[in-house]
Amino acid sequence: MPFQISDELVDKLLDKLSTDNDFRDVFQKNPRIAMAYLGHEGATNASPKDQGLWSCAQCKELASPEAIKSSRNQLKTQLLTSLTKLSPVTLDIANSKKE
Repeated sequence: MPFQISDELVDKLLDKLSTDNDFRDVFQKNPRIAMAYLGHEGATNASPKDQGLWSCAQCKELASPEAIKSSRNQLKTQLLTSLTKLSPVTLDIANSKKE
């Protein structure tokens, strides 16, 4: 399944989303390309048939780097759980906690 990701890849993703504005811009425009950049095999080797799976991976406005940092453990747990496919991960600012 293209959305299964390793602990190591989750750490890379959260590091980049909380520190790298260029990566954040790419992720917001095209999460598949951003994940391929991190080495996610499902994103790198996505066939035209798999492209539809990536259409649900979108975000209108990312949570701030600070919000991602402060929610890191919760986000990591969500990304690594087998239920992720049933419960979408929220990196969207509209759904993030305001502190």
